[in-house]
Amino acid sequence: MVDTPLLARRKHAGKANNLDALCNRYGIDRSRRTKHGALLDAQILAEVYVELLGGKQISFDLAPVIATPAQSAADAARPVAPRMFKTRLTDAERERHAALIDTLEDTSLGGLHQRDG
Repeated sequence: MVDTPLLARRKHAGKANNLDALCNRYGIDRSRRTKHGALLDAQILAEVYVELLGGKQISFDLAPVIATPAQSAADAARPVAPRMFKTRLTDAERERHAALIDTLEDTSLGGLHQRDG
């Protein structure tokens, strides 16, 4: 359970934090809300919740971002994708894992990894 009014009060202290005010603040369309309805309010609140946590993710880009002098300050402040870590698996562990995978029956993929026999 998440207490969204508490999150809103912490983030926007001293301001109105009801659902209508939060929709206005975050630019969330509530034109569908002609009367109070639990399901519709829950859907709108889900959008508000995402905004309270920092906003919607615009894209899913895993490429590292490299700042150049020509970039604006906003672009340069964009987070850089994390670097890949060097694996700590040994060759023996990798081989044992592959052998285990070969023994599994994968019903979700139509039995692609079924054991012979």
